[in-house]
Amino acid sequence: MDLLIEVTNTPVIECLLLLLLTGDEGKKIDWNNSLIKDYMTQYMELKEKAMANEFIQLVLQNDFKKEVIEDKSLTHLHIRLEKLKKKLLKIYFTSLKKDTELYKDYEYIGDFSSLVSKHFLQMEKLKLVIQPDIQIATSVHSKSKITYLTARGFWLNEKGNRERKYVKSLGRLDEFEGGKKDPQVLKLGIEKIREESLKEYNQQYPD
Repeated sequence: MDLLIEVTNTPVIECLLLLLLTGDEGKKIDWNNSLIKDYMTQYMELKEKAMANEFIQLVLQNDFKKEVIEDKSLTHLHIRLEKLKKKLLKIYFTSLKKDTELYKDYEYIGDFSSLVSKHFLQMEKLKLVIQPDIQIATSVHSKSKITYLTARGFWLNEKGNRERKYVKSLGRLDEFEGGKKDPQVLKLGIEKIREESLKEYNQQYPD
């Protein structure tokens, strides 16, 4: 009888169903994560759990380098990213039947799907601000023949496609002891591109 009571306990059933319905994919979700721990019930009601797993993983993952995570000067951006993730997950797990007042202006599934997509793109752009995607290039001045370094930064357009958008001068090549591979070159390039991309982000998504 005690075993029956334990098995029929609701949390136990939910965990068993999670494993049975989602297989190995379900194990990848850490439900202790502060961003998703309150959405277990909604998750269990979803019909396409495999697709939900993929979406959740994409939202939760950062893939930031260690130095980016430990950089205290970026704390305010990490906080903004966490808030945006919370907002995105809240939208994703919203019941259009139960929360009719919250999203009363959304009549069609297509519009609600677009809302999720827009916030997802915003999140990806903010990630790109935190950890810029850049290339270091050289150019030779036609008259002086002096070699200069430039940082070329990438951004995401409204279709979510990666495109080169920023070009910032880093100074003369001979000003860096290690040349193009000098660590300060990459650091300076990242700082300059981050500054430009943050301006772009704030213009598009003013708080």
